[in-house]
Amino acid sequence: MESFESYLKKGIVKKSFKDMQRAKNLVKDGRKRILDVELLDIERLSKFVFENIYDAIRDFLFAILLNEGYKTNSHEASISYLLNIGFDVYTVNKLDRFRYKRNGSKYYGEEITISEAREIKEFCSQIKDKLYKLLNNII
Repeated sequence: MESFESYLKKGIVKKSFKDMQRAKNLVKDGRKRILDVELLDIERLSKFVFENIYDAIRDFLFAILLNEGYKTNSHEASISYLLNIGFDVYTVNKLDRFRYKRNGSKYYGEEITISEAREIKEFCSQIKDKLYKLLNNII
């Protein structure tokens, strides 16, 4: 994965004003997605569980970037930013693997297994507190 700085140099990430209202909306949406996932039957709806958890994490990352004055639509760039804010390479690579899997599901109709849905759910549980701590000054 490329460094966040390389995404800046390429213009994939742009320096912008801090868009606090959009950041707050993304955090609110992400939290709602995580709560809603708990209502889903993971055995029957593994695809929706997986995609919603990934999208919640993506919402949080975009909110963090907006709070820092960056703007991008790139999932890869937002994931790479985690390295700049104290996440380890293993976590970043795992989330990037989930990104790839979610894209396959969303755009190519690839299957998401129950175990993959459980894996991303567990992953979210592991990083959620650290993300929420970073999001505290947004909400």
